[in-house]
Formats: sequence, C-alpha cells, structure tokens
Amino acid sequence: MNRTRLMALGAALLASVSAVATAQSTEVPAAPQQKQLVIRNVRIEPCVPGTPPIEKGWIAFDRGTITGLGAEPMPAGTAKPDAQVIDAPGHLVTPGFWASATTLGLVETLQVEATDDTTEFGDFHAEVHASTATNPDSDLPPVARNAGILMAHAFPQGGVVSGHASVMRLDGWTAMDRTVKPAAGVVVHWPMMEPVQSRWMAKSADEQRKDRDRKLAEIDRFFDAAEAYLKARAADAKVGRDARYESLAGVASGAEPVLIDANWPGQIEAGVLWAVRRGYRPVVVGGLGALEVQDLLRKHKVPVLVRGINRLPLREHDDPVAVYELPTSLAKAGIAFSLASGDEPAHERSLPAQAGRAAAHVVGGDLAAARAAMLLSVTRSPAAIAGVEDRYGSLEAGKSATMVLWSGDPFEITTAVRRAWIDGGECDLNDRHKRMRMKYEEKRLQREPVPADDEPPVVADPPKEAAPKQ
Repeated sequence: MNRTRLMALGAALLASVSAVATAQSTEVPAAPQQKQLVIRNVRIEPCVPGTPPIEKGWIAFDRGTITGLGAEPMPAGTAKPDAQVIDAPGHLVTPGFWASATTLGLVETLQVEATDDTTEFGDFHAEVHASTATNPDSDLPPVARNAGILMAHAFPQGGVVSGHASVMRLDGWTAMDRTVKPAAGVVVHWPMMEPVQSRWMAKSADEQRKDRDRKLAEIDRFFDAAEAYLKARAADAKVGRDARYESLAGVASGAEPVLIDANWPGQIEAGVLWAVRRGYRPVVVGGLGALEVQDLLRKHKVPVLVRGINRLPLREHDDPVAVYELPTSLAKAGIAFSLASGDEPAHERSLPAQAGRAAAHVVGGDLAAARAAMLLSVTRSPAAIAGVEDRYGSLEAGKSATMVLWSGDPFEITTAVRRAWIDGGECDLNDRHKRMRMKYEEKRLQREPVPADDEPPVVADPPKEAAPKQ
C-alpha cells in the first residue's frame, strides 16, 4: 500500500514538473532581416537629446541597421527597388523600451521553485552572469514585447554581491542569441545604515548596528581580496585562478559599473562614497531617497535607476504622490535617471503606463518636457546605464534597428504595438495573453452565437504596406 502510494505521488510530481516544463513560448524568433524596410508618413521620436520629434517622417533600415531617417518627402533613391514599404499615417515610431533591473527570463512561475534561476547560494557570488540563466523559451518576454519592451537589463538576485547584470534582446533561439552584453554591472545590495524602528523588527538598535558593521566589513574584505588577486594575477600569470575575483576586473578598471541597490538616503550616500573611494563607477538602483542626497549624486555624476513608481513612499509621513513625482524631480535636479517597472516579470508590461503616470505628475506642470524625459528614461537612458548606448536606445543612422511601431502615444493605455523589430528582425507579436483571449472569445461565441445581422468586433488593422516609391 505504501509503495503504491509512493509511486502515485511520484507520478503526480513528474506530471506537474512536465506541465511546467512544457508551458513554454510557441512564438518563433525572428529571422535576420533580408530586405530593406522603409516606414513612411509616420511620427518619429528619435530619443536623441536636443532632437525634436519628426511629425511626418520616414525611417529606413537594412540588415538590422538604421540607414537613414528624416522628414517627408523622402529623398529619391532612398528605398531600394525591392524594399518593403509601410505607409503608417497616424502611427508613431520609437526605439524599443527597456525592462531594467528585471528578472525577466530568469523566472517563469514564482510559486514553482524549479523555474526560478534568479538566486545563487551564498552572499558573494560575483562570478554569476544573469545571461547564462536566461530561459529563451519563457512565455513572459512575448508578453513584454506587446508592451513595446524589446530589451532587458537582467539582474541576478540574492546575497550581498549578486553577480553580473546582463543586457538581453527579448528575441532569439538561445540565451547566447539573446545576449548583447553578459557583464553590464555588478549588483551589490547595500545594508541599511540606520536602525529600523518598527513592530516587525525583532533586533535591537545595537544589534542592527553590529549587523551593519559586519556586512560593511565583509563587503570591504571581499573587494580588497579581489583587487589584491587582480594585482597578483597581473604580476604573475601562474597565480591560481579565482572565478569570483576574476569577474571583477571590469569593475576595478572602471569599465563596468557597480549597481548599488539602495533606497534610503543613508544607504545611497554610504554606497556612493564607498564606490568613489575605491575608484569604481556607481549606479544607484532603487533610489527612493535620491533627492535627499542630490548634491552628492550631481557632484559624482551618479545615475539613478528608479525601480518603479507603483509603490509606497519611503516614510509614512511622505506625500503619497512623492514616488510618482520622483522621476521628473530627478530630471529637474539634473540627475541622470532611467525607469524600471519594479514589478515581477509577468507584469513588466506595466512600464509604459508607469512612465506616463510619472510624466503626468511632473512638478511645475511642463508636460511636454516631462513626457520627453520619461520617454528617454525607458529608451536611451537605460541603454546608457547598461553601456550599450552606441548601438541601442535611440533612432539614429548607423544604430540598431530595434524599434516599435505604435498605434498612438505609447504612454496611453489604449495604445497598441502594431509591429516591432529587434536588430531588424520582425518580432512575432503573438503571446500567451492573445492566445487565451482568442480561446475564451471562442467560448463566448459558442455560448452566445452572434446574430447574422450583427457586425463582428472591430479590430484595428496594422498600417498598410505599399509598393516602393522612388
């Protein structure tokens, strides 16, 4: 009896794991671009500081690279004889949005541990790269693509030094195909500097201070050891290799930033000063208290990656809209910033709506400037923080053709993504949500047949394609 029950439990477990394993994306990754593509009669937002939008323009790209853009009329000879031409009046083109400080692709179902590759054991695992744990068959990136999110700055989690963030394309057959830059910043979770006084805190103030001092000493010892190893290795190639320390060479040289996860002003100040003292290049991630140390951030030109605005403010007595106002207040203070959704991977699609909400809560009321700043914060700015702004984040000749064709303003919740391209390859815009909608629409029709004289639901068509015009 016990053996039979054990076999039944084993079969049930195998079935559940198989169900998780097979619940993967069916969308086909894009093939490399073969023909030139030209989009005409479209509003273009290049996301280049100082460059205004083009109200009625054209943009051309070939072999994954933008070859030109400008205002209509398009110069004769721009479109090749076999070019694909899209006539898109009333539509808008922007660079692809970024999912920053995200675990998109690293976890599928939060309740199923087997699908969670966000965290390694231990407090110091600098050798970890988020790109190696990415699941290219995840169902979640296609959902994000339908919100205009085409790139990701994926962060590993856990411990004190979590490892390297990676720049990922949200399309491709394998994790290697999707990886643009495997080492795009080392994530360091900075300890609280002030004791927490709350009902849920079981430790006394003295115990919290001791924990803080211990963690700070551990961080220093780890990076001291890494720097000593790198110097020894440079002097003598026979020194035994240590993957953890070897991976910090970019941080020590300043080529790779250190991503300091901190929200409270004391955390931000301590983390930035620690990085500056060591000659590292800091980026603040979280940053809810950034405005309280804005002089320090401006002095050292430290960018802030705001981890979402759909959250509570730092303190109970803070204005409830303080978080909504944070991004545009940082822009007004002259601090470089980008915006992440701060949400779980399944809800990265909230990013455009969050950016629009932040623009609407601009302090001072300059909505046009706020909207421009927020558009930069989800396109060019995250590309700059990740160190790939030479290729991604804006629409300029010679840069990657990673862009979105929208039905209207991307910050409006009713706007839809009509078409999208990553490095010139057109993305499959089907996703799990659309499949489920079609399924249950069919259920509704089966139970409630549409009368013959009723018109079917109106679905807006994508912009029509036209023959090339010279």
